[in-house]
Amino acid sequence: MQRSSPDVDASRVGDRLVLYHRGTRKALVLNPTGSWLWEQLAAGRTTDQLADALIERWPGIGRERASADAAAFLDELGRHDMLSAAG
Repeated sequence: MQRSSPDVDASRVGDRLVLYHRGTRKALVLNPTGSWLWEQLAAGRTTDQLADALIERWPGIGRERASADAAAFLDELGRHDMLSAAG
């Protein structure tokens, strides 16, 4: 399971979140869907639960697409050092 890094601050700008990693000084602007997924991740959801949440919010998305989108989202966050492994 992945968690948001404790070194990341999130600030809302309109319908988007701006993530800022204090240690690396990296910033990442999330689109509205990414912002919503970040909030789901902050609530402790697993990758499968993120996919379930996507399906619940957008019923036509399908399991395969939702799972791929959730994994891609987490991969992108990881590339920007916005995640830490849950302990």
